[in-house]
Amino acid sequence: MSDSTREPREGCSSFQDELLHLLRLLATENELLRHQLRRHSAGELQIRDIERRMCEVNGGVRPATQERLRALLASLSS
Repeated sequence: MSDSTREPREGCSSFQDELLHLLRLLATENELLRHQLRRHSAGELQIRDIERRMCEVNGGVRPATQERLRALLASLSS
């Protein structure tokens, strides 16, 4: 394989690594925000309301659960 065919793949790999890093940061931030909301009496209701709205925006598709996100991250990391 020549250097010219390797470069795009290496670029893709670093791009994918950066995307995975950002996805992990977003997942962590999401969990921290959920934890903060749950500390208040109306927090769980707010979480459910936002999830319901996201489902409507996504055409009835439920948002990814934490387990699905972890599985996706694990499959992309390996």
